[in-house]
Amino acid sequence: MEAIKTIYPSEQHLVAFFAPCKWAGALANPDKCTLYPNAKLSLLDEYYMTGMGKVLVINNMLGLFSLIRPNEPVNRHAVEETAKLFVGKYGKTLSLFGLLYYFANYITDYKNSYGQFDLMDVLQQCGKAFMPWWTARVTQEKRREDEETAFEETGFAALCKNLRREYVAKGRDIRTSNICRLGDFTEEELHFIESGEEMGF
Repeated sequence: MEAIKTIYPSEQHLVAFFAPCKWAGALANPDKCTLYPNAKLSLLDEYYMTGMGKVLVINNMLGLFSLIRPNEPVNRHAVEETAKLFVGKYGKTLSLFGLLYYFANYITDYKNSYGQFDLMDVLQQCGKAFMPWWTARVTQEKRREDEETAFEETGFAALCKNLRREYVAKGRDIRTSNICRLGDFTEEELHFIESGEEMGF
């Protein structure tokens, strides 16, 4: 959460970034929306103390009105009350980028095509259609990222770094390590470990 406050030092920065004008960017970068570290809606008040979760939802709902009902007056009270319900229902599980991605996709992917546009549909479709898909996507991407990190941390390069840190840097012979005893290192690999050549150490 501190990272969010650093990137968006004021509520004005936050409102500007998670606004309807950013929908196209969200649609073009689903991976970034999924994996980029960001806070849940319900945590924003702790740092901004201005009901920012509800403010962001209101702005995105008004963005939908501007596209679907551009010539009709907006019932601000209904928008605010629905936004309050939205944050209460999804605030603890939906992230800022999740919010942006949902509203960016609402018209094409989630709106009830058999009914007229209404605020309750925006509220209901988020939980009914979007959240199951979003949660599965976040879980899948996080698992993939963890697997890649685990591979990097346990791969050959990581072993070499460990040997250089624990043996070479301390003046100890790496050939006495259990890693070298049990591993199948060639003399060339041992030379690279000791010298750091071509290994990026």
